[in-house]
Amino acid sequence: MDSLIDRAQDVKELRESGILHDAFGSDEEVAILFNKISIDLVPNPIYSGVRRRIQTHYDNKWMTWIAQFIARHFHSPWSVLAFMAAIIALASGIVRTINYTVEGYYKPDNPPIIYLAP
Repeated sequence: MDSLIDRAQDVKELRESGILHDAFGSDEEVAILFNKISIDLVPNPIYSGVRRRIQTHYDNKWMTWIAQFIARHFHSPWSVLAFMAAIIALASGIVRTINYTVEGYYKPDNPPIIYLAP
C-alpha cells in the first residue's frame, strides 16, 4: 500500500473511491502512518504496474483537461442533453448546407418536362 500512498492527496483519492476506510485522523496523518510502517520492508512489485498506470494517467494532460471539462460543464443531466442537442443541430445544419450546395451544382438548368395525363 505504501507504493500507492505517498501524500495526503493519495489517501483522499483512495477514500473517495471506497478503497480505503480510515479512523486514524486526517489524510496527512494516514499518509505519514503508511510511509513510516513500510520503511524497513522489502518493496512488493505487485503494485508497481498499478502505480505506473496511475502515474501515467495522472501525467496525461489530455485526460486531465477532459476530466476538468466534464466536471465543469456536465454537472447535470440537462447540460449533457443540451450539449447533445446542440451537436445534433450543428450536424444537421452542416449536412443541409452541403446537400443544398451539391444539389445546386449537379442539378440541370433545364429539367425535363413531364406531362401528366388528365
